[in-house]
Amino acid sequence: MTHDVVRAPAVTPSDSVGMGAFLRAIVAQRVHAVRVLILTVILASTEWIGLFLIVPLLAVVGLRDADGPAGRMADVVTMLLGRLSIPATLPAVLAVFLVLVSARAAVQRLETSATSALENDFVLALRTRGYAAILRTKWEFFSRQRGSYFLHILTSESAKVGFATYQLLRIVVSVALTLVYLALAIRISPAMTALASTAGVVLLVSLRRKNTEALAAGAEVSSADADLQSVAHEQLMGMKTARSYGTEERNARIFDAHARNLAAASSRAEVNLATSSALLSVGSALLLAAFVYVSVAVLSLPTTAVLLLLLVFSRIIPRVSDAQTSYQQFLGALPAYGHVMRTIAACEAAAEEPALASTVAPALTRAVTLTGVTFRYTDAMAPALSDISLEIRANETTAIVGPSGAGKSTIADLLLGILTPCAGVLQVDGRTMTAAECRPWRTRIGFVPQETFLLHDSVRANLLWARPDASEDALREALSHAAAQEFVDRLPHGIDTRIGDRGVLLSGGERQRLALARALLRAPDLLILDEATSALDSENEQRIHEAISRVHGRLTIVIITHRLSAVRDADTIHVLDGGRVVQSGPWNELVQNQSGRFWSLCMAQGVLGAPDALG
Repeated sequence: MTHDVVRAPAVTPSDSVGMGAFLRAIVAQRVHAVRVLILTVILASTEWIGLFLIVPLLAVVGLRDADGPAGRMADVVTMLLGRLSIPATLPAVLAVFLVLVSARAAVQRLETSATSALENDFVLALRTRGYAAILRTKWEFFSRQRGSYFLHILTSESAKVGFATYQLLRIVVSVALTLVYLALAIRISPAMTALASTAGVVLLVSLRRKNTEALAAGAEVSSADADLQSVAHEQLMGMKTARSYGTEERNARIFDAHARNLAAASSRAEVNLATSSALLSVGSALLLAAFVYVSVAVLSLPTTAVLLLLLVFSRIIPRVSDAQTSYQQFLGALPAYGHVMRTIAACEAAAEEPALASTVAPALTRAVTLTGVTFRYTDAMAPALSDISLEIRANETTAIVGPSGAGKSTIADLLLGILTPCAGVLQVDGRTMTAAECRPWRTRIGFVPQETFLLHDSVRANLLWARPDASEDALREALSHAAAQEFVDRLPHGIDTRIGDRGVLLSGGERQRLALARALLRAPDLLILDEATSALDSENEQRIHEAISRVHGRLTIVIITHRLSAVRDADTIHVLDGGRVVQSGPWNELVQNQSGRFWSLCMAQGVLGAPDALG
């Protein structure tokens, strides 16, 4: 399966830019990052105080090492309690301990809330920026990408970035608490702490290969997830065709294969994580056993010191294990950040030139002209249009006809301003449309494509999508002009009837008339119909033509079609062939030239058989 050109390569272990960029992005969330850092320090401090209170508790129950480090720590804690007028009795120490535990729980709740806010706001900012970047791309760039991949970036990959953020913050907390425990362990026995810490570092270094595998596994999961979403999206969009071809079982097998690939990749990632956890657990147990043996048999540490060290290291080991697990999960999710940021960068690099605040869309009062326009799609062997010159006069109906591949839809995209000429100019009333002026120009255009875009919502919502401030009278007028009022009134709830996904509850003709009503609701200067009737039967096509005839002479209309029967009443017809204008004129004039391209197209479609075909 081929992938989109914006698809980012997998992040590799040597890709320090990806990890560094991620860390800088987290730090850039200053308010949240500082709050999390402060709460993490407070959380670690409460852990320190809680551990210190264990020392007088041991002394109270009779486990006191007067000359050792534990005894000296007990004296310090007892002195501090005395200054607070708290007796070093079992009930008093337990009460203080419970207060501190409660306070720590409150701080931990605040820290969790701050972490969640940082994670969610970071992902929100990433998704918002990504969606804005996609919306602002040049049309040629956008149209060459898979919509499913953009959806994958905005959903699954962004969610993985959030997961990576969470794991990174868990690492910070685990490391902070580990440092607290190590500081206490050093107070008890510097030698044993140094020995245990060195062994622990060696154990973690031995797991570097598993970390590398976690990064590769994360990239593999992201790739398999993107493929699965792409297949699912394409198959669901083509469900009707699939059923008509009887390919449901084949589609199910294809989906199953991609789902299995994702499941296998996810399983490999999870097995790698489980293996690392198991190795770390076994290694930690060996270290703890060796620690106890050396402490008792070799160094002959006091019982109190051994118990305290065991308590401290029994808390250190889970923290280290959590940090290692979080680090591997962070590495597994890190490739998603690379994919998201590279996609955003590609989209931002392909962004349309923004409109200036002072730019006002021109009002079409005379004509839209294309002069010497040439356009070539990226990587295309031949230009789609070559030295095109034509005029679209205001308040007239202009038709652009020709065989498939002649360049008709390219002209539509140029008129819309979503493509810009490689050579030549597009002018509105003599004003050259630059890239910056195309966006405001589009606000004066009504567009009805062949594939109608409708929301899974009511008729009203679909109309208001084009003009949110439209009044009830404006809605009814637009429906009336589009010959849609009658069928809308017959719907179960009238204009408030939901029409299903992509308007599936309406007929093809009804969908097109609703799309025409939506375009007319904008009160456009220019109405472009790009193959708007090519998929309709003759009866519905005639209804569309009748609707268009109602605004003929009051609106500038461009009809782009290969069906010549649709343009008989056009004021001017431009005939395209091979990306060039080969004929122009009204119907009666064009059909008189039996050697012209228009005549041959008419003969091929059988439209000259009517008695009045020749005018």
